[in-house]
Amino acid sequence: MTTVMAAAATQPFFAALGPASAAQIMAVCETMVCPRNTVIFEAGDPANNLYLVVEGKVKLARSTPAEDLTLRESLLWLMGPDDMFGELSLVDGGTRSTTATTLTRCSLLKAPGIQVRELVETRHDVALAMLDRLSERLRRSDDKTAHFVSGDVPSRLAYTLLDLAHRFGKKNRSTGHIVVRHDLTQNELAQTVGSSRETVNKALTDFTKRGWIAARPKIVTIMEPEKLAARAS
Repeated sequence: MTTVMAAAATQPFFAALGPASAAQIMAVCETMVCPRNTVIFEAGDPANNLYLVVEGKVKLARSTPAEDLTLRESLLWLMGPDDMFGELSLVDGGTRSTTATTLTRCSLLKAPGIQVRELVETRHDVALAMLDRLSERLRRSDDKTAHFVSGDVPSRLAYTLLDLAHRFGKKNRSTGHIVVRHDLTQNELAQTVGSSRETVNKALTDFTKRGWIAARPKIVTIMEPEKLAARAS
């Protein structure tokens, strides 16, 4: 078993499977090690495979026409270790609705859709594990929608920073601050909250002046998570 597969075997998806099912999926998986800015698939492509992130981060984005007829990119999902993506199109048989691009060097497992569908139909534990992953995605989507429907840009940004902290943050033992390497450019952060880079920069500057955060390129340190949470609500 490769190092990538050995690391993947400890992920929640595989941990929820019985030994036989896990072995069958591992047997059909292919390992991928991709440099940053690798396009894994594009919107409109056939949905042939699903992917599990073992190491690194992948962004799922969609382009839509703006008022000036240019294409505006929205960053819909940021996938990190333990996340699965590409499974929605396998369920409904549609084409890809997003473009998946690596933000960092990534280690992935690629599973052929046909074999995965067969296992979902024949193995109870595989079906439940897939439902668990889909349910988690749906809960995260519902939480994000609830905050984004009525919130202004600073509110959406505060929510996003806390979500990134929950998923990718590490506590500094000496200060107690949460250091978050999110690997997003400021423009990508703006795409995540549905705003312009200038507006997001203004909100980041305000949070910094208040002493809530310290921002560096692709990294944010959160000093006052409770105040960010209050601003996000």
